[in-house]
Amino acid sequence: MKISKEHVNKFKQIKALCFKKTKFPKADNWKRMTSNEIWLDFIGQIMVIGGASAAQRFYDRADLQKLVSYRRLSSLQDRMEIKKAINYALREVGSRYACKDIRRCKKTHALAHDLTILQGFKGGPKGLLKRVAEFTGANATKRRIKYFMKIFKGGSIQSKSTRDFLMEHGLIKDAVAIDIRIQNILKKVGIRVPKGVQSKPNIYDYAETEILNKICKPLQLSGVELDRMLFQNYDKIMEMKFK
Repeated sequence: MKISKEHVNKFKQIKALCFKKTKFPKADNWKRMTSNEIWLDFIGQIMVIGGASAAQRFYDRADLQKLVSYRRLSSLQDRMEIKKAINYALREVGSRYACKDIRRCKKTHALAHDLTILQGFKGGPKGLLKRVAEFTGANATKRRIKYFMKIFKGGSIQSKSTRDFLMEHGLIKDAVAIDIRIQNILKKVGIRVPKGVQSKPNIYDYAETEILNKICKPLQLSGVELDRMLFQNYDKIMEMKFK
């Protein structure tokens, strides 16, 4: 990725316009959450794939949250009943790529897989985040990301979603969730996004490191600050005319 002073200058203009209007996650906010709230965020994380509006509709529906609550799903012995509940919630809010045929619905299978992983932790979802928080030191961010991706391999959590989830729950700061919005903004300022950034972890890691070192550091921003600033102000940024 070639990131020049001209590119950084455009991001300075974005910061001047948007930074003060942006809301940022608080450090360790997962500690103030219940296991069910964390689990519902897992569901919301996969609902946003293909479009963020479905997750917002889910968070507005108390009935659907009750249907797929961590406690209720964990009490079900029949795996198909678990998948039916998840699939219904996905389709009820219009989550993209949620297939009516449960056998073919990747989102349903991914969340059912995630649920099984979480049930293996003492304390469930909150127990998992407690375990992740135990990784400390200079390489804590990388270790937390790699651990998360390793245990959820085959589920809904990948490079972008891992970072998004951990940032939102106050567990990492020096990371960027490179979704389609951030890719579009990079392209708008003239930065070429490497092919495979969404599907290949090594390319993702390279692109993220470049963004952190060549954009965040000069702007004195953490990765999560840049990420949330770009995501929350996307429409305004895409309409900007740079000087």
